[in-house]
Amino acid sequence: MTDWRSRWDAAVASDVSASGGLGWEFTSRAGEPAWTVFRVDGGPYPIFSAARGQSFPPPDDLAAMTHEAVADLLAAAGLADQHGWITQNISAALLLASMSIASWEGVEWALESAPNDFPIAWAEPDAARTPYDWLRAIGAEASTEISVYQDDVLFGLRFVPTGELRLPEFDSGARRSRREIPLVRGPINQVEVVYDTVVEGGREAGLVSEVLLHGNHASTLLIAAEAYSRNEWHLFDESVVALTEPTTADALAWTPERRPWRGTEGRR
Repeated sequence: MTDWRSRWDAAVASDVSASGGLGWEFTSRAGEPAWTVFRVDGGPYPIFSAARGQSFPPPDDLAAMTHEAVADLLAAAGLADQHGWITQNISAALLLASMSIASWEGVEWALESAPNDFPIAWAEPDAARTPYDWLRAIGAEASTEISVYQDDVLFGLRFVPTGELRLPEFDSGARRSRREIPLVRGPINQVEVVYDTVVEGGREAGLVSEVLLHGNHASTLLIAAEAYSRNEWHLFDESVVALTEPTTADALAWTPERRPWRGTEGRR
């Protein structure tokens, strides 16, 4: 970890929103807001949030600052992270708030397929939700991989890079390559990470089940789920499901029933 404290100041504040919680506020030596990492409580589970400020830290400092803040916020909530991987994963997700995304690519799953893996139906271009095996957010200087990880019988969103995700040369079966996927682009101003501590079936204290990316003019919601058919969608499963209109998530049918949560945008 870099010695970011020699270049930036940090303050820890409680009651960061109307729902309570705890937050780290990073500023430049001149007092300009640089970066914030919050844990907002009051809902069914904690929401971790990061947002950019006016004076922007370099990548190494930003990564170190975020990792330390997330580790502290998990510990303060009594959420054990024995191996440090959950801290790393939440931090990697929050760092998307430092990106300006130029494009998206990935591998899409079919909504339905025959027993021989022959695709029967794909999501329409204007579909409310689309399942992906994995996604990559591509920026001018960096990219971020998004896939899934397994915690016993549950699956959550993975932002720690695997180094193994490549678009296949040829499509086959129930998966197809996608480029220029129409998800949020431009500067990501805030990222919210759902750490579901209520769901049962995992070994960890919680599961990174949803992530909401806020851009200047649009947002994208990512959910760990899977399409069993056009109308049957299971949460905590083996796909990255993308919603281009996050507000529709509460109205859609999920198995098990999804717990709505209140976003933190504007309550930093």
